Amino acid sequence: MSPLILSFADGTIFFIGLAIVVVANLLLLRFRKGLSRVVFTLFTLLGIIFVIISSTPLPLWAYACWFLPAVGSLIMGNLVKSPRKLRILAGVLLLVTTAGLVLAEAPYHRTPRMTVPRGKTVYVLGDSLSAGAGTRERCWPAVLKEIGDFSIVNLAEPGARVWNAIEQADRIEQTDSIVIVEIGGNDLLGGTDVSVFRDQLDRLISKLRSNHHEVLMFELPLFPFKNSFGKAQRDVATKYGVVLLPKRFLTRVFGIKNGTLDGIHLSQTGHNALAEILAKILQTEGKKEEEKGTF
Repeated sequence: MSPLILSFADGTIFFIGLAIVVVANLLLLRFRKGLSRVVFTLFTLLGIIFVIISSTPLPLWAYACWFLPAVGSLIMGNLVKSPRKLRILAGVLLLVTTAGLVLAEAPYHRTPRMTVPRGKTVYVLGDSLSAGAGTRERCWPAVLKEIGDFSIVNLAEPGARVWNAIEQADRIEQTDSIVIVEIGGNDLLGGTDVSVFRDQLDRLISKLRSNHHEVLMFELPLFPFKNSFGKAQRDVATKYGVVLLPKRFLTRVFGIKNGTLDGIHLSQTGHNALAEILAKILQTEGKKEEEKGTF
């Protein structure tokens, strides 16, 4: 997968776009003649496009609050006789709203941590990303079971969508366990209506939380204009106190050399890499206490 596609899928292009708009727009407000104006205007427009098609699942009103000063600064920079005070005001508003977007999105890119109590089983609900594509690869749950210090039961099935994950959840034999939810890719690619996706995801997580499970859910890498799927995941996660695994982790695995078989299904290299990532996020109580005592 190309780095450009991956930068859209993992949300990096959102921050790149914001940076381009701020730098180019501020330079445009300062240097407004000849070729400089054309170059900085084009870069500003490019940055705005990056932000809009990044599929970052922020509210529309947040985008609007940023878009207006971004366009306002662009207009001020291209008006030959625009008052200096208005140019400064436009630049300040752009900086403030950009900082607001960064602060709103940044928490979703932090590395989460979860503690697995000793004796607890970790269950995995998911699709072929966790169950494998029917080839000889050892899937990441099996690899994680070896390198982690806990038991894992993999209930994932190839081709599964969210409604299948609800059925998978019925096969969890315990309560008060850790459940990893890796689901939604087939809904995203298969054309599931986002309202159906949201309702089914709500049912799935509600079922898990009602049985007192702690839940770690994979965020979906998103294509342009697929914000609504990401927003559905975040809304449900917030509603039920679910820990989200930032989409940059899964996207990073897709991007490593020989990480996939076909661009979507993981190779053994990809499964190993994803297991290593999750091994750092999921830690048993004893291991966590041991690390705290290390100087």
